[in-house]
Amino acid sequence: MKFWKRRRRRKIFSFRWPFWRRVIVAGSLLSFFAVFGIYLANHASLQHSIVEQPTQRKSPSARRNLIIIAHGRSGSSITGDIFNHHPDVFYMYEPLQTVERTQGKFHLNYDSLVQKFITGVLQCKFTDQVFLKDIETYYRKPLHPRISHAIASPPLCPYNISDPRWDPRLCAKMTSEALENACKNSYTLTVIKVLLSRMPRKGGIRKALAVCDSPDIDCKTVLLVRDPRAVIPSSLSVNFYREVHGVAKHGTRMFSYKICKETEESLNFVKNLPPWQRSKIKVLRYEDFAKNPLDEMKRLFDFAGLSVLDSVTTWLNESTHPDKRRSEMEIRGSLVAFTVDDAKIAMNRWRWKVHPYEINIIEYYCRHVMQLMGYRPVEGSHEQQANISIPLVSDDYEVKDW
Repeated sequence: MKFWKRRRRRKIFSFRWPFWRRVIVAGSLLSFFAVFGIYLANHASLQHSIVEQPTQRKSPSARRNLIIIAHGRSGSSITGDIFNHHPDVFYMYEPLQTVERTQGKFHLNYDSLVQKFITGVLQCKFTDQVFLKDIETYYRKPLHPRISHAIASPPLCPYNISDPRWDPRLCAKMTSEALENACKNSYTLTVIKVLLSRMPRKGGIRKALAVCDSPDIDCKTVLLVRDPRAVIPSSLSVNFYREVHGVAKHGTRMFSYKICKETEESLNFVKNLPPWQRSKIKVLRYEDFAKNPLDEMKRLFDFAGLSVLDSVTTWLNESTHPDKRRSEMEIRGSLVAFTVDDAKIAMNRWRWKVHPYEINIIEYYCRHVMQLMGYRPVEGSHEQQANISIPLVSDDYEVKDW
């Protein structure tokens, strides 16, 4: 009874307000929600504009750069070498190897050292003598001196790299001033290729590309992706990882999980960028390049703002359609940096070299990345894997529409 009386009193109290007061209260509430709704809409619009627009305008003199990012054995060497052969490009092959080799000489962790070094490279600044000495040693190696034409050509060396008189021993001792002047004044674009395995330990591609936020650094990026069924066995062949526990293939399992997770994280990073940043990143499948090297070269040069030259076209055509069989080719430098190969054969080589059991393991750990990039699984079918007439790369794939 008491409970009923309490509810009754509340009901009577709520209707004791005169009609005019209820009208005023209702009007006030409507006004409040209307104003609050406008505020939310404006706030959302403001936030949207902040995300959509760059926080800093680039300086008119900002250095133009292109960063090629990929896993090892993904075709990054040939992709980088295309730019290496362009006379307007200052190209550096895997400069983060310098960070790995010199890390013990600095009181900085690896991630901070990567930021410091890459920032300098993208600004054409090479003031640190530790870095400079390593660059001179690495890029003047007789084993592979052609990995940077810019560093091995005038004004840093007396002869062009194509000249028969060219010899790395004739190049003058490298100085900060000489390297900076050559980079800034002789070349309009800096291009570097970086492996995902050498990215900052924390933050990965996002942390590495943060250097591009500087007003005096203008960056574009090529994210190169290749079918993991080709990448992983090839990585094993050059000791990027080791197999353990025999038939269980634990090494392949762990490596497959690792690189496909990194690839998926990189793709998601690209997908979630605002449009003005997304337009500065090109996702390229190695297989599209392998099928049509010259067409993809033109698209890459257009993206980078470079002209297409006959000399580069001729070199690329000879490199991707060699006359001699691969076994008879002269390997120019180390096998890891080998860039002369029949592109279409290279694209499918895994299909007749790798055991279906290993392919089944890779497809299990990389299924989602393969789906995103249009790589069709064989699902244990030896016939599908071995029959080259059955295409395993789709022309329509999700990332293409991002």
